[in-house]
Amino acid sequence: MLHRIRNCSKFENMHKMKGVVEADETYVGGKNRNRHHDKKYKKVQGRSYKDKVPVFGLIERGGKVMARVVPSVKAEDLQPIICGTVELFSTVYTDEWGAYHGLGLTFDHSIVNHGRKQFENGDAHTNTIENFWGNLKRGIIGVYRVTSRKHLQKYLNEFVFKYNTRKSKPMESLLHLLSNLKGTKKTYRELVNC
Repeated sequence: MLHRIRNCSKFENMHKMKGVVEADETYVGGKNRNRHHDKKYKKVQGRSYKDKVPVFGLIERGGKVMARVVPSVKAEDLQPIICGTVELFSTVYTDEWGAYHGLGLTFDHSIVNHGRKQFENGDAHTNTIENFWGNLKRGIIGVYRVTSRKHLQKYLNEFVFKYNTRKSKPMESLLHLLSNLKGTKKTYRELVNC
């Protein structure tokens, strides 16, 4: 049943964004040291995603969030998502990660340099999207304990739906979900195999 609900909530993860938008990437997955000895990965540290799943997100200040599982956090994977989701000439705030270089040609782009312990640069910061990442990871650890790579996007859809409807009353959120169920009918086998 929860797979069906998560599948239905994916419509909330497809909004266009404008104004001030924060972009950030994160990795979802357990720590290598906590794995059973036969499931540990060799030679992983830092931004290695042999053992974790890269996830990319955008959040509109005072608005909605969007989060997607991505193949990597390279510019060729992240910049098309930004350009396809954020309206031209909007303001985009990111950290210093190299995949964001060149966004200044299309957007008003400002950077905060976390490597130098800079967490805000005037109005530029990525605290809002990092707050969402914290809630996502606490939700996975505290509620679900384990999520597989295969189904992680569905869990992201659920958390995006919860975030985007956080100010709605429970009945309003339910009606919003039910009013957007077009084309989501799938068999159980289709749900768990995608």
